[in-house]
Amino acid sequence: MNIPMKKFEDMVLGAAARIVASLPPDLRSRAQEVIFAVADRPTPEQIRSVGDDEDDEYAGDLLGLYEGTSLIDRGIDDTPLVPDRITLFRVPFADMCGNDRELREEIRLTIIHELGHFFGFEEGDLEERGLG
Repeated sequence: MNIPMKKFEDMVLGAAARIVASLPPDLRSRAQEVIFAVADRPTPEQIRSVGDDEDDEYAGDLLGLYEGTSLIDRGIDDTPLVPDRITLFRVPFADMCGNDRELREEIRLTIIHELGHFFGFEEGDLEERGLG
């Protein structure tokens, strides 16, 4: 599917705003600090950060990435050195989805998944909840 970057960005930011707004107040206030970004593909550094070789076929399937220190891993007085960031990657979504409806749903699920990492859930926890 062909999805222009501006349209993808609008879809991601709109979905992120709706998802964050739907959270309970205590979680919402924390999630509002997360920066949502888009890129065509993950950088080699981002691919390595998830433990995959950039030549691995999984590298092309990475839809989103949370970068930061999860809330569960922070100390009470910890102030992050850099803002928490969730990046969604346009090209893998375009390759995966056949229409706007599928794209919107995959964006929604990916944002929820990556916010799960922000809140401290591991991959196995997310998979158990159907967000893997």
